[in-house]
Parts: sequence; C-alpha cells; structure tokens
Amino acid sequence: MTEGTNQQKKGKDQSWRGLLISSWVMSLCLFGDALIYIVLPVNAEQFGVSLVWVGILLSANRIIRTFTYGWIAHLSEWIGLRNLCILASSTAVLSTAGYGFLEGGWPLLAARVLWGLSYAGLLLVTLAYAAQDRAKTGTRVGVSRAVEQIGPLVAMTAGTWLAGIVGAKDVFLYLALGSALILPLSVLLPNRDHDGPPTPPAARPSMFPKPDRFDLLIFWMGVGVDGVFTLTITIILAQQTTVELAMLGGGLILSVRRIAEMVAAPTFGAIADRFGVRRPLIVSSVLVIIGFALLGSEWLIVGSIAVVLGRGALGTLFPTAVAYFAPAEVLQPLARNQTWRDIGAAVGPIATGFLLHIFKPQDMLLALAFVYAIFFIWLMMSPVWHGDRR
Repeated sequence: MTEGTNQQKKGKDQSWRGLLISSWVMSLCLFGDALIYIVLPVNAEQFGVSLVWVGILLSANRIIRTFTYGWIAHLSEWIGLRNLCILASSTAVLSTAGYGFLEGGWPLLAARVLWGLSYAGLLLVTLAYAAQDRAKTGTRVGVSRAVEQIGPLVAMTAGTWLAGIVGAKDVFLYLALGSALILPLSVLLPNRDHDGPPTPPAARPSMFPKPDRFDLLIFWMGVGVDGVFTLTITIILAQQTTVELAMLGGGLILSVRRIAEMVAAPTFGAIADRFGVRRPLIVSSVLVIIGFALLGSEWLIVGSIAVVLGRGALGTLFPTAVAYFAPAEVLQPLARNQTWRDIGAAVGPIATGFLLHIFKPQDMLLALAFVYAIFFIWLMMSPVWHGDRR
C-alpha cells in the first residue's frame, strides 16, 4: 500500500470520526430544545410568560438561524470545525440551563436566541464533515440524521417523565448537566489541520442569500411539511372524530416522524451514494406530492405516511444533492440551503394561521401538492440537474 493511499485512508477515517462525534454532540445538545416544546405551552406560568410569549419563544431560535447561517459558515472557515463545535456545544448547554434558571419573556428569549445560534453551528459542523467525502455524502448525512434523532427521542420520553418528578423548570437543569457531560467529546474531533488552511470571507455574508432552485424547493418543503401539514393534521382529524382522539392521533403522527427519519435518512442516503442522488430525490419528492394530494382528499393515514417518509428522506437528500452539485466549496451552499429551509419552516406556520380563516385545510394541502410539483419540475429542467455530477 502506497503512502498516498495510506494518507487517503487516514483522511477518510478522520472525517468519519468527525462526523460521528459531532452528530452525537448535536444529538445530546438537543435535549433542552426537544423538551421545551412539550413543557413550556402547558407550564407557561411557571416560566413567567404568557401564551403570546410561548409562541415567540418557540419560534425565536428558527428565526435567528435564518439570519446567521452564512455568518456562522464564515466563522467555521476562520476557526475550524472542531473549535466551532466546542463553542456551539458550550452555548447550547448554557441555553438549556437558562430555561431552568431564567424567568420572564426577555431573559428566556435570550436563551432561545443563544440556542438558535448554537444549533446553526452544530448543524453546519455535521454537514461539513458529511460532505468531506462527496462520494459517500448521502450515507454520511443519513447516518448523521439518524444519530441526531436519538437525543430528542430520549428528551421526549425520559425527559417528560423526569419533568413530572422534579418539576417543569428544574428538569432543564438536569438536562443541561447531561448535555455538559458530552462536551469533552468535542475535543476529540480532528484538529484544525484536517480542515485545510483558514479562508477569510471573500465577501460580506448576506442575511437572505439569493436562492437557487434547490433552495426554493426546500423552502416549499418547509412551508408544507413543517407548516401546513404540522398545523392542520389535528384539525382534519378533529373533523372526523373527537378532539381527544384527534390530539392523540396528531401527536402519534408527529412523533412517528422522528422515527421515520431515523430509518429513511440512512436508507435513502445509501441509495443516493450507490445509484446517484437524482432518482431517490425524485421518488421522495413524488411521495411528498402524493401525500399532500391524499391528505387534501382526506386519505389521512396513507397521506400522512407518504409525507412523513418523503420528508425523512429529503432531510438527507437535499444536503446530499447540494454537496454533489456544488462546483467547489460546499459549506456556503449548505448554509444557504438550510437558511431557505428555515425561512420556509418559519413562514409556513404563520401563513397557515392566517389562511385557515379563508381556506379549508384540505384545499391548502391540495394547493401545496401543485406548487411543490411545479417547483420540482422546474428544478429538473435546470442545467445543474443535467450536469455531469450524479
């Protein structure tokens, strides 16, 4: 075996180590964020906030990410992926502890903003490690997505049980302690030399970078799946059964979504690496389109399964496709793609709240099937889609 082959193998081992370590760090740092969505709405008084503040706090982290992905991507190019992971995981622990220590809207808003910045850093670190071996980007992103779901699942099960014992606020102190125990993992990441030489920003980052066709499609996925689907599935169920059963069914569907992503993400990622990213992206997008259409036609179970599976696969396939088709450096295109995904996920719930006064949920879902199909066809007509890359 030649020296060059040894160096190449060592580089791949290092990038896999970086991917797995950063994914586990991110997974366990998600403890606090996963549980706050369950605990805060029904315990608002204990946190010293009104229900209006609850909505603001639960959306603040996504809004701040929308404006800062590009800046954080540039920061990683300056300080390296390991240092960014250490910084982001440390601030993530502080934000989780803040939910336990702080009271009132503004102090808690500061904790949520801090978490938004932390999440953006952790996400870009995992995506950057995944894209270091472009030939296996799909598999690597899929494995990372599956690992990242473990922490939230633990928080939504064991965390809710613990909250019933120690209280709605003190539980976050325990979760912060649990997250802090994994901080030393960040130090085990590959050193700065593995990332290559530092590259200062070529231009000032934009808060709203100009989207390409991949970005616009993931925007509509955010609007549709994280917005309209999430907010209306319980409403549609309530039209056919009791409110209690509708809440139970809606909660079950949304919790299954995380499990489905754990299965679909690595599966479709491996398929993308073996057969190219185009075919699984077509299948997954068609699943989402069919799912929206079935939900709009009140085929709720089959439609929900199609949307959940399609979304789980696309969570891996979009960053995989961006990495495959990027002409050179991948971090900024990945950051831009995540920006537009979060814009869609932020716009979706707000728009749904207004549109429900005008349209039936079923009509909105049928319209989404049409809009998503149009933008997907537009993507397939692009020169990038027909380029040399897979």
